[in-house]
Amino acid sequence: MLRVSEQTRERVRQLAQGEFGGVSVDEAFRRLLDEHWESAAVAAVEYTREHEPHEWEAYLAEARAWAAAGASVTD
Repeated sequence: MLRVSEQTRERVRQLAQGEFGGVSVDEAFRRLLDEHWESAAVAAVEYTREHEPHEWEAYLAEARAWAAAGASVTD
């Protein structure tokens, strides 16, 4: 069980109804967690690109190799 204040529950209920088209509160939490993970992943990629140029170049080289093999970069 997850303990949250009534205010937090109400905010998530409103988000579930308004932003997520009426999904359950459970689904709204899942979507929020997924969005948080995606945001953190994007920030990590941006950090690598800006602050670790050698690592970024290695990433791009690997992506090119996968692309040349006909595979999706996400594979």
